[in-house]
Amino acid sequence: MTNLKWMSFSLLFFLVSSYSQEKVEKIMSAEYKDKIKNNYKNVKSYDYNPIYQVRYENYNCPMELYVNDVLVVYLAGDGRSAGEQIVQVPQYILKTGQQSIRVKIYPLLDKNRNFQKFVSRDAELKIRITHQDYEREKTNECKEVFKAELPKIEHDLPFIELKREFTATVPYELEGWSKGVDLSEEKPEELEKEVNERLKEVAALYRNKDIGGLAKEHYNRVREFDQAYYFNTKESSASWESEIQEALNESKSIEVLSGKMKLMANGKLVTVLISDGAFKNKSIIRSDVGDYYDFYPQYFYRPSPGAKLEVIR
Repeated sequence: MTNLKWMSFSLLFFLVSSYSQEKVEKIMSAEYKDKIKNNYKNVKSYDYNPIYQVRYENYNCPMELYVNDVLVVYLAGDGRSAGEQIVQVPQYILKTGQQSIRVKIYPLLDKNRNFQKFVSRDAELKIRITHQDYEREKTNECKEVFKAELPKIEHDLPFIELKREFTATVPYELEGWSKGVDLSEEKPEELEKEVNERLKEVAALYRNKDIGGLAKEHYNRVREFDQAYYFNTKESSASWESEIQEALNESKSIEVLSGKMKLMANGKLVTVLISDGAFKNKSIIRSDVGDYYDFYPQYFYRPSPGAKLEVIR
């Protein structure tokens, strides 16, 4: 075969292969959109469908809240909470049994949005863990399984960390990150590079408004989230696409900020979060909506040694 013919054949093969790959990816993306739309058919409902919550009241108490060593929320700011606040946490409870809750309390922020030297002596925190079935119990009543209160602070402390355990009883069992690789045993520099690359890949899907690509990335997360909240109606499954489409339509731009790698779930989960400032602990994928920013967190795990990092929360 002459060089010219060989080059022509190689170019044709490349174009056909590229087209075929692109076609396969589009088909798979459409398939995952359909899977999410129809996921309500796979969600099981029980005689009692408990949703676990963390309820708290705080004063001058910036804090991180973890359930099973997974960051649920970071609460900044000073002042007193407007009564008891509620954070739903069923997606962080994989199965019945002993669970952990951890709170890390920080100093207040100064006028430059930097932490002061010590936790406020006036800091207050009351915290409870409860559960209830929203569909069957149309009241605000809930069942309490744990409560604690921050004791009076009498010494200068740079931070305070409280860790306790509680028992949860749920009718479902989620695999989540439970069978994942212990990422704490991997080389940190290589892992951080890989996580940042994966975040850039996901950010590109948001930027390109690629709903099918996001469906493929987030399918396992959505599937388990739906079960944890017992979303078993056609409307609830359809809301994922409509809500994300609305958010992306409002987005003026998507950017990837710098941050610091964070291992969670006893080394099974990893992400990169903004490490300080006004957006501390937010995802580095940020959407500019004009009057405010949206942040898109991605918690990854590695299903098996050598496998690609996958979004699971």
